[in-house]
Amino acid sequence: MYRRCDGRAKVRPMSADKDPNGQHSPLLSVVVPVRNRAGQRLENCLRSLRWQDVDASQIEIVLSDFGSDDTYKKAIQELGDAYQCKVVYTATETLWNRSRALNIGVRACRGKYLLCTDADMIFEANFLSSLLKEQDLAKDKAFVLCRCRDLPESVPEQGWQAEDYPELLDKSHFRERFGVGACQMATKDFFMTVHGYDEGYVFWGCEDRDMAFRAERFGLTHQWVHDHTSMLHQWHPTTRHDRPIRKMMNDIRFHITKYRVVKNGRRWGV
Repeated sequence: MYRRCDGRAKVRPMSADKDPNGQHSPLLSVVVPVRNRAGQRLENCLRSLRWQDVDASQIEIVLSDFGSDDTYKKAIQELGDAYQCKVVYTATETLWNRSRALNIGVRACRGKYLLCTDADMIFEANFLSSLLKEQDLAKDKAFVLCRCRDLPESVPEQGWQAEDYPELLDKSHFRERFGVGACQMATKDFFMTVHGYDEGYVFWGCEDRDMAFRAERFGLTHQWVHDHTSMLHQWHPTTRHDRPIRKMMNDIRFHITKYRVVKNGRRWGV
């Protein structure tokens, strides 16, 4: 059965900094890359980011819309407005590039810390506070990860509320492999120093595995939080396996370039 782990849910008070425009900066920015994806799954993700036990004024959500068509572009903007998100739209017809979409979001963020995730996740109410707690304990030297739990296809695609989370968690199961995607959290300074995710990975690539490897070489420590919080992946049909040659090229790129901590050129994330 589901149990709430309250012991790690509190974050020490921190004074708000101001950005160059004089606005109070959020403590944590969450980057969600999207393309032609709106609807219930994205709304569940955004709603769960707004039911967190961290003061909402401390959390910035950035939707990086990488080339959605007009219908989806409008729907994403409407969801962004409804959940107080910053929507950054990039006009492009190039093949989906999650790294570039994330990097555009990274550059638009104002928070001290960044969480890079996906549009089909649902987060437990103590998720963001658990990430912040790890950074506090590690004195900002952590690269925080969370093992993903999958919801089965039998769980309907509908709007879920915070009170539904225990039921969803009971229906979910851990993935067999310890993936490093959907939750990668570190300081913004780290992401800026290494020039973000490797934009050479096109379509669905190895960008998460690559970034986790580079973070360790940079000197950050992998800290896993799935023992005291959780995130759920909402089932949906996948296109990840549609381009096997591209996948092979991405795999080769990972093994050849993974030891380079700083990737991309000066115009990364644009």
